[in-house]
Amino acid sequence: MRYLAAGTCIAAALLTGCHSSDSDQTTSASKSLVTSVTATTSYEDIGDAAYWVNDSDATKSLLAVTLEGDGLAVYNRSGEELTRLTGIEPTGADVRYGMTSASGDSVDLLAVALPDDNSFGFYAISYENEVQLKDLGTITTDLSAEGVCLYKNTTSGELILTGVTEDGIAAQYKLKYDGSEIKSVLTDDQGAPVAVRKLSVGGELSACIVDDETSTLYIAEQDLGVWAYGAAPEDINSRRLVDSIEPLGALSEIEGLDLIYLADGKGYLLAADENKGLTLYNRETWQLAAQITAEGVDEIKSLSVGDEGIWIANSELDEPRYEALSFATLNQTSGISSMPVENPLSPAHLSQSGVALVKVSAETAPVAKSGDAADDPAFWYNAEAPEKSQIIATNKKGGLMAYSLDGTELQYLKSGRPNNVDVIQSVSDGQGGTLALAAASNRDENTIALYKIQLATDTQDPIVALNAVGSNVSSEVPQLLSGVNEVYGLCMYQSSDGTPYVFVNGKDGSIEQWRISVSGTEVEGSVVRTFSVASQPEGCVADTETASLYVGEEDKGIWKFSAAESADSSAELVAEVDGKNLVADVEGITIYNNGSEKYLIASSQGNHTYAMYDINQNHQYAGSFALIADDENGLDGASETDGIHAVSLNLGAQYPAGLFIAQDGYNVNATYTQQNQNFKLADWQRIAAAME
Repeated sequence: MRYLAAGTCIAAALLTGCHSSDSDQTTSASKSLVTSVTATTSYEDIGDAAYWVNDSDATKSLLAVTLEGDGLAVYNRSGEELTRLTGIEPTGADVRYGMTSASGDSVDLLAVALPDDNSFGFYAISYENEVQLKDLGTITTDLSAEGVCLYKNTTSGELILTGVTEDGIAAQYKLKYDGSEIKSVLTDDQGAPVAVRKLSVGGELSACIVDDETSTLYIAEQDLGVWAYGAAPEDINSRRLVDSIEPLGALSEIEGLDLIYLADGKGYLLAADENKGLTLYNRETWQLAAQITAEGVDEIKSLSVGDEGIWIANSELDEPRYEALSFATLNQTSGISSMPVENPLSPAHLSQSGVALVKVSAETAPVAKSGDAADDPAFWYNAEAPEKSQIIATNKKGGLMAYSLDGTELQYLKSGRPNNVDVIQSVSDGQGGTLALAAASNRDENTIALYKIQLATDTQDPIVALNAVGSNVSSEVPQLLSGVNEVYGLCMYQSSDGTPYVFVNGKDGSIEQWRISVSGTEVEGSVVRTFSVASQPEGCVADTETASLYVGEEDKGIWKFSAAESADSSAELVAEVDGKNLVADVEGITIYNNGSEKYLIASSQGNHTYAMYDINQNHQYAGSFALIADDENGLDGASETDGIHAVSLNLGAQYPAGLFIAQDGYNVNATYTQQNQNFKLADWQRIAAAME
């Protein structure tokens, strides 16, 4: 389990940049607005609320309000109380849509925090002639959480619940729906829920909310500020401070959080502040947009965003109740008028449709270095015993690894800082034989390192370094010295006459093509061509059938060049970053070619998917897939992927149609304990079936 420690606000301001209330942000003066709808009933302890949007009939959308000892009240959008659930004492609430069981049953889920019982309660919420709240059970934990928020992965549909406590702890639980109950995916030997992640945030926590689209978990530390974490349990990126309390920030005492989703990633993060009213931040930049108050509302302690406005808890009235501030009124505020709230989206509208979900089949051992270390995989095929083929991969902080197909590490060869690697199966060794030749871009010396790949046995290592000779060799190591500004991406190509080539690119967009010749354990190389793309590239792959080179320009798309050494530098953009199918950064690219099907595949890092383009159909987009967890077998999914590699050969009973290998940027073990990065393997049969 991973715990992240908090610092003081001063330290946070220095390290992560607290927003300054008088210099870093431009905002309208605090303005008092008039609410338009008031709930018809009052309760002494109105608390957090969650709004459920009825997509089939918006007039039947519902507001669920927690009432502590008085239970849970449900209102329509006009503020009329429709029903009240008693016998529970909830303090926090959130809603997500389309929670689906293995059999295909789907419910919209209302989750509530039940701190007195150290538990969370779940209900299927709907409106069919009347309000329907179907009990889906509870999970009991070891924490007394006052607040709760849900996160639905927009690609995989996986659901994560986060509970926050007054003791400064946030705990996350991965949930599943079995058709009748909500259960924790991870449990101990007695069947009790086990958190997949715990965060030691700091002081008293008052609220949380998750931006599903950006996978950002926002947590309100009541007397310090609003923190942003990666929402996925595997996400180890450092937390960031969105804003702090005065004098470093614009806040005072944070009580509630919510989000307004608008099209194209726009919208607002909202904070209910006991002394400052309602504070709105630009969802993309976290810049303060406006601070407002509502007439007759002394303190705003809780809120919930609806489809027509913002419901706020007027808890200081003699008869406390919720009131609604319409978006039309909100849009009159100067800080909001430049980006008015019109046709807001609910979390139900954020899922990525059409992404095929593929369970991971296996994984390699973690790399030896922590942090961002694993990068690019390649493959050596053992024709005599395909099941004994080997994965060759880079640890860009230390060397090359060889793995068996079950993920066992066969060798770790310390060899500089290799970023990308590729293998040509058979080249002339200059002495009447052949060898498998690998090349890697070594960022330590700005060189191309070359290796012989062979079967791992008790008496021989699979990766053997070859010495570069001739006039283009580094003075520091026996490797080919590149002229690009900083070697980065690399791939290999073999022409029809058997000549091997290496393409290496630099961060400035420059690309070199090297012709390679081998003589025993020595290699020579010379640059035969240079060309470029406009900005940073990395992934590349050659198609030997068409003598084509594909280069991924991270923020632009995928270019197709000729791979011939005599070719010019003209290129065709065959796949463009569009923010939907291909989302920056474009990282690794590979080709799957089984003789009839031929796909160009790219790591679409920005949305954790892999985009496929049909080469036989003029690179027409063929769909995307994602690698998801197989919790039953202790395998997590793949995300933030750098390098990828596809194999179309029969590799035996385990992978008869080949496999797909992907670097995993956030790797956890079966208990969701953070591990060093590794590489995930997926049976191509699973991918083909999911893409049908």
